[in-house]
Amino acid sequence: MLRTEIVRGLANLLAVVDSSNALDVVERVYRELTRQSGEVKIPEVLDCYQKFMLAYNSTFTNIERQVIKSLDVGEFADAEWWSVVIAAAGGATKSPDAAATIGRPLYRLRFAVDYLPSLITLLKRDTDPDIRALQAEIYAGGNRPGHLILILPEEIGKFSSPARVAAAIESVAILYEAFAELNVQSTTDLVLNSCDSGLDKVFEFRGLNDLIEKVKGLLLDLWDNVIYYREKRFAERLELSARNLRVLADIAALEEKNLLQKERAELLRRKFIAGATKFFETGSSIPEMDKFSSYLPRQLLAPKETLLLQGRGG
Repeated sequence: MLRTEIVRGLANLLAVVDSSNALDVVERVYRELTRQSGEVKIPEVLDCYQKFMLAYNSTFTNIERQVIKSLDVGEFADAEWWSVVIAAAGGATKSPDAAATIGRPLYRLRFAVDYLPSLITLLKRDTDPDIRALQAEIYAGGNRPGHLILILPEEIGKFSSPARVAAAIESVAILYEAFAELNVQSTTDLVLNSCDSGLDKVFEFRGLNDLIEKVKGLLLDLWDNVIYYREKRFAERLELSARNLRVLADIAALEEKNLLQKERAELLRRKFIAGATKFFETGSSIPEMDKFSSYLPRQLLAPKETLLLQGRGG
């Protein structure tokens, strides 16, 4: 699980607890049950239950569900547990352990709500968007203007060699620089904004918005070629995908109109092919590839075996 996913999962859980009023409502049921004058009405409990379960069943990802499990407050997503809460609120329960059944997860959630904001602050980096933005942001921040997310997928038991990580980062740098040179813009604005890892490794780049969008467009073009040539063997698929990029045809057109010198055109062609080749060979992907195709980048953009190392116990 990525650090950004943990932060987003914790923030989303806090948001749902707040919007459903779950902590306050269940706490008042518990107080009423233990004769501490909680004063809660059945409609309040039903409304709270419906809001929390609706969020759990329709908006929670596997990350939020894993967070709930890890915090040991899974009862709040359990309809049977809520039936005990609702019965207690209506005064219909005679169960001697109802107070303990409700109280244990209530105390754990109270502790989590009190301390999770501080934990989120520890986990967040200065380059991350604020917590509210994280709640609406797609996986690893894929759509922020001027930002590009590079994903290095990995499998259990296999690890990236330093050469793979370096080549993947370099692929984006090469493509960004090539577009900057083609458009006569600064080549020094690209920065590695943040990095993260769970099973996969994620790198976030920040640069000029128009150049970042051009790099994304080229990578999506490369992805289309990979899909088209998917039946070819690795080496042939790699060559065909990199050499049939639209940007190469654009360069040829500029060269034909004498808007680009022959030597400069050839250097740019080599840069674009080199950047696309490194991206392909390292098995890299960007989140946008998942959104525009039914194929999985993890399968069609598998890295060269020489760039992976077998995991060893130690």
